[in-house]
Amino acid sequence: MRWTVGSAALWGAAFLAAAVAGALVAGVNPLEHLGPVGALTAIGLTVGALVGPLARGLARGRSRR
Repeated sequence: MRWTVGSAALWGAAFLAAAVAGALVAGVNPLEHLGPVGALTAIGLTVGALVGPLARGLARGRSRR
């Protein structure tokens, strides 16, 4: 569970930062476009939650060698 939560937080923050940076580059206020920013953050959280257990399995597999 720790890998899932940690990975979800990391990827969610990365996607949030990318969405906010994209909005700022486009010259719009990110707070006025919460829909797209929130959607990208949700995608990042989902990706992170799926990648976390995969990374845990890879880390455990490498430590057994």
